[in-house]
Amino acid sequence: MQPSPIRDAARGAGYVLDDAQRAAADRLEDVLRGTAPRSGVYLWGPVGRGKTWLLDRFHDAAGGPRFHFHEFYRALHAEVWARTGTADAMDRALDTLLGDASVLCFDELHLHDAGDATLLSRALRVLLARGVTLVATSNYPPQGLLPDPLFHELAEPLIAALETALEVVPVDGPVDYRTRRPAADGGSLGGGWRSGAVVPATDGEPAPPAPHEAVDVPLRGGRSIRALHATDDAVWFDFLGLCAAPVSALDVLGLAERFDRWVVSDLVPFADCHVNTQQRFVHLVDVLYDRDQPLVVTTPGPLDDVLAVPADRPAPPDLARAVSRLRQLGTGRAATAGRAAR
Repeated sequence: MQPSPIRDAARGAGYVLDDAQRAAADRLEDVLRGTAPRSGVYLWGPVGRGKTWLLDRFHDAAGGPRFHFHEFYRALHAEVWARTGTADAMDRALDTLLGDASVLCFDELHLHDAGDATLLSRALRVLLARGVTLVATSNYPPQGLLPDPLFHELAEPLIAALETALEVVPVDGPVDYRTRRPAADGGSLGGGWRSGAVVPATDGEPAPPAPHEAVDVPLRGGRSIRALHATDDAVWFDFLGLCAAPVSALDVLGLAERFDRWVVSDLVPFADCHVNTQQRFVHLVDVLYDRDQPLVVTTPGPLDDVLAVPADRPAPPDLARAVSRLRQLGTGRAATAGRAAR
């Protein structure tokens, strides 16, 4: 009998894979055995279906670099930018990031920016030319990447390359496993956060910092952003002070690398926010979740009500994923003990 490291890992953790997960595990194990018909696998499906868990078990067996999209894009952008004007800038950037790796794992591939699509398309061409095996996860099928109709055509070369080179496998079972039992290691088939809380105002918020504790936290390019409180490893932001500010995705990654523990207080109902403000918060949740960094959020009411966007208003494309992730955090004042950024 051929070894089945992914199925064995599920059994060892007490998980019962659903039909979609078993099919995905089979395709990933084909890659491990060298019998896959293509250069890798593209797993896509709704939030909480176990895509990241499957990717991580593949990575346990295959090794090689593993990136979250945000971090990969930030690092790739920096390396390519540092070589502006060099003919082989992309090759050299990937050499720095990946070395001679033959396998690359890429979690939560998503595109909402035309520049991301162009840069990633260039990178993918180089990776495939090198014969790198790529395994990626996404909440979107390839054709759903960069859904904005004004810019979607810019992603079409990337989409065509993904569909040609990778086996596209839906992981779309009926259960969001993030709503099921948490695991002791901070993860589950749908991922997981080790610590943090969502605190409705009715439960009593963590004691706010005093006004004199506010500090300006440096950002890239000589800019700064006002935090209510900051220490060497923890930071406390007001929701609008952070998410309504002109803060980029790369800025958020830089802040997450500097501060391990976070409080974001006074979350404003999304019905009263601009979509850009909503998107910055969704991005923050994605980054902290992937890095498994503790987050405490204070809200004016139940989470689902606060994050609801009216049907006639635009909403961030990845809002459902953020809501699913925030639901994993503890609820109530007791859950914040020892975790506030003080």
